[in-house]
Amino acid sequence: MKSLLWLYFFLGWATPAGSGHAVYVSVVEFKQTTGQEAELAVKVFADDLEDAIYRASDERYDLRGGECAGQAVTAYLQDHLQIKVNGSPVAYTFVSCEHNDMSVWYTFSCQVPSVWQTVHIRADYLMELFPTQTNVVSIAASGSKKMLRLSRETPNARLEL
Repeated sequence: MKSLLWLYFFLGWATPAGSGHAVYVSVVEFKQTTGQEAELAVKVFADDLEDAIYRASDERYDLRGGECAGQAVTAYLQDHLQIKVNGSPVAYTFVSCEHNDMSVWYTFSCQVPSVWQTVHIRADYLMELFPTQTNVVSIAASGSKKMLRLSRETPNARLEL
């Protein structure tokens, strides 16, 4: 987690309130918590996610003002953040959101196989708005932790654990 915090500051994640941001980056953490349960956490800039949801659904949400919009966020992410463990799709359910200045952490619960051999992830959310969007992914399961960077040129990855 400390390495991810360092990454936020290094890439310009922490910018003065109201100044916007010049770097388009988000974080995905996918980790096995117990046996057949996993947690999926996604940190994004609230204004970017507002714009993406509006573009996809014509619905406006005020994510910067404290609204979670869990159902709308889940629907958008299910189209743009897809995970397979051992070849089986992972469904996720909204749990909570936590606002943090200009960004929001969304947390989801997942049912997964107890042993992970491979993980395939597609994370192309926000890339329809920002060609330079980067989604940094951390996957932890079966005693292994791997990190990768997904971009518009490479929105998919397959990992062996």
